[in-house]
Amino acid sequence: MTRVLIAGAGSLGTVYGAFLASAGYDVQLLARPPHARQIERTGGVEVRTDGTAIQAGLQATDNPSAVAPADIVILLCKAPDTDDLLDSVQFLADDVRLALSLQNGTVGATALRAWCNPTTVVGGVSMVGATLIAPGIVAHTYDGPTYLGPRGETGADARHLLGALAADLDRVGLRVTQTERIESVEWSKLIHASPSMALTALTRLDFHHLFVQPELADVFLDMILEGVAIATASDVSIDDWPQILPIRTLADLPREEALDRIRGFGDRLVEAGQTDVRISMLQSVERGRTTEVEAIHGHLVRAAETAGVTAPVTQAVYRILAGLDRTFA
Repeated sequence: MTRVLIAGAGSLGTVYGAFLASAGYDVQLLARPPHARQIERTGGVEVRTDGTAIQAGLQATDNPSAVAPADIVILLCKAPDTDDLLDSVQFLADDVRLALSLQNGTVGATALRAWCNPTTVVGGVSMVGATLIAPGIVAHTYDGPTYLGPRGETGADARHLLGALAADLDRVGLRVTQTERIESVEWSKLIHASPSMALTALTRLDFHHLFVQPELADVFLDMILEGVAIATASDVSIDDWPQILPIRTLADLPREEALDRIRGFGDRLVEAGQTDVRISMLQSVERGRTTEVEAIHGHLVRAAETAGVTAPVTQAVYRILAGLDRTFA
């Protein structure tokens, strides 16, 4: 049986763990103590979705030294915790056959390539939604796709395992799209996340306000345009991908047409009653916790500097968020 470790399993990692367990994988979660200990006591997790509750048997621990060797490692901790977490399970690296990050940003894949054999590392982007209700209980709140794909150095064994993993997740109901252009998906989500995270965190407003308030929509579009310019100068092709904002289209349209599209997104959120969506970075700020600013905005600013691109709005937002972050450290 193929063994999977989900490293940094909060709500999202638990949802993936439950689906993998139902697909026949031997799954272990490395999670925070209350969540891990509840799973240890009950022998599994409860996943709530569409009014139903699904029980999935799996293992969990909060002790990195107690983690069993794994064929597949899925990294899902918060970006600021990545280096410490991987250091704590360095003893596993030689046994890994497939490694991927489903974190926000692109730093996880870079860290994995330094942690284990780079030929085992593939790319991944998750558009799945999840919320931790209580230790051992999670809600699967949004049935978005998971994008998976090999990188240039990915070896034949990792490609084979990736194909099997994608097929198995899809079979048990977690939608997966395989692509040879995973870097485009990763950057598209990164550019999508940049204004979504920053503007909600700085204004303390629910997500839909970014689209329906004209001033915020203006800044949102500015950050999209800067992100696309940075990606293009970094030799990354940006496209429209399902369940991610149509970044390519927004960048190519005349400004007023792009703003009309953005207002339309907000109107549809309001019509659907999705007026209480609070983005993860906002939740971190409200709890006084460090955020993913370095993985998202810091990465974009550094990439802009390397590529010689001017990105004044992204840079200003990064400086404000980084200063705020230091008050939580």
